[in-house]
Amino acid sequence: MLDLDASDANVARAVVLPLDCSRKQLKHLLSLSGESETPFGKRLDEYCVEALKGTGSPEDPPVVESIHEIATFAARAAVRIEFADPLPGTHHYTQFPEHSSERRMMTHPFRKHPGLSRFTRDIRDHYVYNVLYMFQNLLPEGLQREIVAALFAPDSERRASTPKRPARTYYSQDESLRTLHSRYASRVTQCEGGYEIPFTEVTARTFIEPVDDRLYLPSPDLDELPPLSRRGDSLYIPEEVVLVRLANYAWHGWYRLVSLAYQTLSDSDIQRYVETTPRVAETIRDHLDLRKPNRSFVPYYGAASQNPLVDPSSRDTISRPDKRLVTVADTIRASSTLNFDEPIFLPELFDEICEFFPSPARPGNDVSNKQTLKNALESAIDDRFDTTEMIASYEIPAPIPTPFAPRTKMSSWKQYRHELATLTEASIDIPDSRSILPFLPESLQPSTSSEYAASQQQAEQAAVSMPRDDAPRVMSVQPLVDPSDIEDLTAHEVLFLTRVGLAMERRIGTYSLTESMASFRDTPAGSELDIDVAQLEDRGVLSQPKAPQTYYSVPGSVRKQLGIKNVSHDGWGERAPSEGTLHRVGIDLLAFLVASRQDVDRVVRYCDAWRLQPTDCWDAVSHLETKRLDVVGFSQGDPTVIGEVETKTGGKAGTQGTMEKLRSFPERIDRYFVTPSGKHLPAILSRLSDMEHFDVEVSKRKEDGYRPAEVREVLTESGAISTVFDELLTYYNIRRRLPDQNEMSECADRIVGAI
Repeated sequence: MLDLDASDANVARAVVLPLDCSRKQLKHLLSLSGESETPFGKRLDEYCVEALKGTGSPEDPPVVESIHEIATFAARAAVRIEFADPLPGTHHYTQFPEHSSERRMMTHPFRKHPGLSRFTRDIRDHYVYNVLYMFQNLLPEGLQREIVAALFAPDSERRASTPKRPARTYYSQDESLRTLHSRYASRVTQCEGGYEIPFTEVTARTFIEPVDDRLYLPSPDLDELPPLSRRGDSLYIPEEVVLVRLANYAWHGWYRLVSLAYQTLSDSDIQRYVETTPRVAETIRDHLDLRKPNRSFVPYYGAASQNPLVDPSSRDTISRPDKRLVTVADTIRASSTLNFDEPIFLPELFDEICEFFPSPARPGNDVSNKQTLKNALESAIDDRFDTTEMIASYEIPAPIPTPFAPRTKMSSWKQYRHELATLTEASIDIPDSRSILPFLPESLQPSTSSEYAASQQQAEQAAVSMPRDDAPRVMSVQPLVDPSDIEDLTAHEVLFLTRVGLAMERRIGTYSLTESMASFRDTPAGSELDIDVAQLEDRGVLSQPKAPQTYYSVPGSVRKQLGIKNVSHDGWGERAPSEGTLHRVGIDLLAFLVASRQDVDRVVRYCDAWRLQPTDCWDAVSHLETKRLDVVGFSQGDPTVIGEVETKTGGKAGTQGTMEKLRSFPERIDRYFVTPSGKHLPAILSRLSDMEHFDVEVSKRKEDGYRPAEVREVLTESGAISTVFDELLTYYNIRRRLPDQNEMSECADRIVGAI
């Protein structure tokens, strides 16, 4: 309905009322670019520097050349700030050892910080100010009246609105925009100092809630809002009241715009914004160096700690988050039982940390014991970290909600817009007095509802627990680097290898490693990419494991060259990038098999053994504290299944270590040992031959393999099966046991990080 190419007025509608537009319309809005004599990067740089002053107001004209830039610059600037990386290369950074925690937390510090930094909040508030200025000074009277009607006296919306699909003024296909404008604009009369609405159109929607306490509006004086008043058959709404409603709306609108930009912008787009805005980097660096820590980060998740490898006389003046405290905050963000700003006992917090697996987009969880946790909490710099020594409890300050999260079914902006829709039919008593307070009863205020709080929590959980996929589908994958920068590879070869590499790291939204890679050679149009697999193998950039299904593997060094990062968080991947596709396939197949069991409610791949400290089996496996387990199935917090995957390419020490891990678990826990096929068993058994129970003889079915059934028989006779592990499975065995596709999606919900 809202064609942004049709008129500037349509663009203005989308900029001011983004919650009333469809996702498609907003994607169109964010794609707009106007002609200018000034390069885009320079204009974005100027916009950001102005916003980061933090001194703006609704009375200041926007630093833009086109109306759409009020929204597009706000969204791009927010993403640019979130991914800012101004410290590497400075003396603040280089004084710390390579690979140190200090260096890691100085790299993209705002990305690692829980919630919004001060700088991103400045961008948010700047957008709100710009919207208020635009409404008052840049829109024609008719459009102003239409917007006031949409905000205060729209058509009844409740029946057409749900929290997942809230009502949207400009989404309907049943009515032309001209007709809607005529109805809405005629519903509102503009008069000196405000607007009048007939009492026949007045509902609870006509009343407002106070401006959000996280938004500072220097003008108008919101502490003394003028009342609404009766004027014959109409209700007079002062302009100050209109601006409060619009400010709250724009606050949520910014979150939606930034969320969409974050989900749709590529890494190369974001890097381009960073590289073309040098003054932003300087501004941020100056603030981090010279301002008090809580000026950059509020709250400040920094800690007072001294690295013994650094000269104690050196000056460490850079504010940055502490990795341990980030883990604490992210754990609470992900938790359904813990709350910020409430006392939490140390053992309870540590148990939750053991069960929290941050997404690859967040700093990894390495708070592996209670003493480390206690040290971090007691060294917190921000005095909002409150400690009660008598009962060893801690209060953790809440971060400011973030829009930087994967797409979820519910969000705070959707819920806010739905709450507005329900107000059109909510019951409210309007006093008979001439002057009427403009505020809704607290029970009707959108941001006070339990559903609104739940939507915020879901978004925060997604921000810390769900990955940011590089592509939703295989056919939508694009190279992460310029193909021309890769020597000896064509554009088609780069695309193909990127597909394989991203699939290996489980970063394609709808692709699972339980599926074949046969389609990776196709184009979206149905033809084949111009590649020669045999040649790629000869050049060492690809391998193709022998398996019934088609799979490919790209070496870690090549993936790095293609811009593909190794996912090494436990719960998500191996520590080293050398893990091949065939091993990854086995882990995912085993994870789905374990998840299909009735006695399992959670499955973790690549699980660090230290996380088992709160469980009943810890005494038996504590010596494995530094090890990583391939697959663990849990029931109500305790392990019920453990599984390990081995291929013929492993080493002797690793394979024997695998057996030690399996042997360590108590008999009440089912232990699976998995290998791709009988072809891998000769090499595996050879590496185990000097271990107890594994000095066995097996006849060969063919030159390259053993019959798995015969191996099970001899290992049962030797005692390996029952003493070391309980069941030997091949990938073929697992595939035959997996449930149908519908049940597989239910299984995926039980697997941490599953696609």
